[in-house]
Amino acid sequence: MAKRDPPKPPHPGDLIKLIRRLAEDGKISWSDHAFDERSPERGIEIADVLEVFRLGDIEGEITPGKRRGEWKCCVVGKLQWTSREAGVVTVVARKTKLIVVTVEWMDP
Repeated sequence: MAKRDPPKPPHPGDLIKLIRRLAEDGKISWSDHAFDERSPERGIEIADVLEVFRLGDIEGEITPGKRRGEWKCCVVGKLQWTSREAGVVTVVARKTKLIVVTVEWMDP
């Protein structure tokens, strides 16, 4: 039996549009790691994540998630209250919701 080729990732421009729409509609889940650990540790709040989704762009590779129909990427954007860029590692699940995996500062 022949192996299937891995699915081709969506175009970053198409995926960021979907991310913005889902975020605007409030279709977001938070991993315990992101919400309970990294968010308080790094001082990146929910409002900051929403700002990154609204104004940021996908940086780096778009990879398949753990389940069929999932895509994982990092959305990066500058926050208005600081000169730093924040990254939000996100899984887009079946084009219906976002799962925030972790939040991080994107230091050079």
